[in-house]
Amino acid sequence: MNLLKSICLLAGLSVILVAEAQPPRPPASPNDTLNSTKVLPDGRVVFAIYAPEASRVTVSGDYAIVIADPASPFSRDQEMEINEEGVWTYTTPPLPADAYSYVFTVDGVRTLDPLNTQVKESENNLSNYFILPGKASEYCQNLNVPHGKVEMVWFHSDVTKKMTRFHVYTPPGYEKMNENLPVLVLQHGGGDNDASWSTIGRANFIMDNLYANDLAVPMVIVMPMGHPGEGFFMGLGIDEDPYYQQLFEEILPLLQQQYKVKTDRFNTAFAGLSMGGLQALNIALFAPDKFGYVLPLSTGYFEPQRKLLEENYPDVLKNPEINQLKLFWIAMGGERDIAFQNGEAVNKIFDKYGIRYQTNTYDAGHTFMTWRHNLLEFAPLLFRD
Repeated sequence: MNLLKSICLLAGLSVILVAEAQPPRPPASPNDTLNSTKVLPDGRVVFAIYAPEASRVTVSGDYAIVIADPASPFSRDQEMEINEEGVWTYTTPPLPADAYSYVFTVDGVRTLDPLNTQVKESENNLSNYFILPGKASEYCQNLNVPHGKVEMVWFHSDVTKKMTRFHVYTPPGYEKMNENLPVLVLQHGGGDNDASWSTIGRANFIMDNLYANDLAVPMVIVMPMGHPGEGFFMGLGIDEDPYYQQLFEEILPLLQQQYKVKTDRFNTAFAGLSMGGLQALNIALFAPDKFGYVLPLSTGYFEPQRKLLEENYPDVLKNPEINQLKLFWIAMGGERDIAFQNGEAVNKIFDKYGIRYQTNTYDAGHTFMTWRHNLLEFAPLLFRD
């Protein structure tokens, strides 16, 4: 009995010691039950963040493009108001169902939403996003359909002398497929990175939903880092920017080694937005023999580049290989797109030189709302015989 009592006393002491070793639970606060992106029945969204010690909090994001004056289509910080509990809120006007990015700024410091795990990774920062539910946003939602896979591929680049990565999407059932698949290179814009298309871009879910409705040819999508080296290249040609060398000499060969993909021109497509759209234009003009489909989104050469293009590269503009593209598809986000004027000017040059192309518009400005819908529309056009 003495031994049993000793064991019980020791066990009780252990419980006490363990309990005392646990950190005290923080006091209850409004943050415990806060919904940071509450969608109201009429489509308004209430952004909220608990910051009782802050003196000024704002929220910004691509939702602001939707509600902005078309004459001033740039995102603006929205002032939030604090209540007696220390919760700051801002309520939007009604928004259409879609996916939206946003970020808080607390006393001048960019701040992630601590209550939302959906994060968009960019080159130098993070932001949050959420999906406003509704029929119109089902195209990019995670629905009950077969899903493909998104993988990260790390490699050491001899071009940049450092480790780098790209993302790869393979369609549902890829592992059991015997045939090689065509390839879409899907490029992000300036400031984003190779993770952007699979986070805020929702590319994998868009493709899953297209496949579930038998609307697209199965393909492998590779999403590279668009500015792998030092500097920010926005000029003509493919010689100065290390991106092209890395794409052609490292990324595509590595993809061909590790995945079941076709390698010929007409089973390879390139689509890019903004900065990636300029890369698409450069590929269409300076390396058209490498791709069968080129799709620049929300982009256009600036005026000095356009002048240089006609003055120094008339032979490039007359290259008959450009018109061998199965699809040269140029899309814009409407007149609110900050690249709209440049894009229109480039199209006039193409018209002058007899370069054939198709145009498309989704009127959501220079945002991933536009580019997600671009993918939704152009993916079914690819690799059709």
